[in-house]
Amino acid sequence: MNIENLLIGIAIGDAFGAGVEFQDRDWIRANVDFSKFINARSKIKIEEERKIIFTQNYSSWYYTDDTEMTIGVIKALLSKETFRENLLVEKWREEYQNGILEKGYGRNGHGSMSWFFNGEKTIEEIRDFQRDRLNPGNAPAMRSIPIGLVEEKLINDFAEINANATHPNINAIISSQCIARATEYLLIKKGDAKNVIQYCKKQIELNDEYKKYFDQIEELGNYENLTNTDFEILCGSQPISKPYFLPGIKGVPSDSKFTTGSVLFILKNSETAFDALRKSILLGGDVDSLASITTGIMAGRTGLESIPKFMLDNVEGIPYLRQIAKAFEKSILREKLWSS
Repeated sequence: MNIENLLIGIAIGDAFGAGVEFQDRDWIRANVDFSKFINARSKIKIEEERKIIFTQNYSSWYYTDDTEMTIGVIKALLSKETFRENLLVEKWREEYQNGILEKGYGRNGHGSMSWFFNGEKTIEEIRDFQRDRLNPGNAPAMRSIPIGLVEEKLINDFAEINANATHPNINAIISSQCIARATEYLLIKKGDAKNVIQYCKKQIELNDEYKKYFDQIEELGNYENLTNTDFEILCGSQPISKPYFLPGIKGVPSDSKFTTGSVLFILKNSETAFDALRKSILLGGDVDSLASITTGIMAGRTGLESIPKFMLDNVEGIPYLRQIAKAFEKSILREKLWSS
C-alpha cells in the first residue's frame, strides 16, 4: 500500500470525473476517449439558472469536495483528538476555508454542506435534512477511504461517525462502512478483489435493502458486457428518475447505495487504477465521486503507472497531497492507528 499513490489517485479520479460529472452514459461513451480533459459542466441538463452551481469557481483539473473532505478526515485522524462528528465538521470547515485562502473562493462540488459553509443552515439542520431521506447523498462514502486504514476493530464505528457527522441515515452509514471495509480488504489485507463484496457482507450489518442489492450485483457478469437490464440493477432506474439526481440521464445517481454498489462492482472487475477510472467514468452520472473512490483504492493497491501522464501532470494539488500523505504514513508507521 502506498498512501501517496492513494491520495493522488483520489484527486485524479475526482478531478477528471468532475469535468464530465452528471453527463449521460451514452454521451460519455461517444465523447470521452481519455486522451484529454473534457469540461462539460456547462452542458449539465439542469435549469439555466441552476448551472452556476456547477460552473462557478470551477476550472479544469480542480478536484472537488470528494478530495477536500477526504483530506479533512485524514486531518481529523492525525489530530489524535477523540474521533467524533463535530471534530470532522471542524476539519471540513478548516479545509474549505483553506481553499478560500488559496483561491479566493470555496471549492466547487459541495451539496448540502454548502449551506453550512455559507451560513444558510446549521450542521444540525443539515443532519435533519439527510436523516430520513430514502436517497441520502453519497458524501459519507466518498470520504471514508482513510477510515479503512485505522485499527480493524474501530473501522465500523469510525465509519458510522463519519456518516453521522452529516448524514445520520442508515443507508449512508452502511455506505461509509462498505467503502472503509473495501479499502481495508484490498490495501491492508491484500484480498482478492473478486471477493470484495463478500467481505463487506461479512463485516457489516447490512439492512435488507443492501442485502438484496449486493446479491443482485454479485450475479452481474463482466463489466464490458453489461446490458440495459444490468445497468438498471447496478445504478437503479435508467434514465435516473426523481427523487434521485440527476433525473433524465443514464448513469449512477447521487445516492449512497448506488454509489457504493457501483464502487464495489468496479473494484471487483478492475486490474489497475486507470482501469478503475475508465470503468467509473463510463457508467455516467455522478462519476467524480465514483472515480475518486475506485481510482484512489486501486492506485494505493497497484500504483500510478497505468495513469496517463497528462493526468499526473495537470491534476491540482500534488505537492499538498504528498505532504498530507507523508504525515499520514508516518503516523501509521509510528504506532497502531487510534487504538482504543
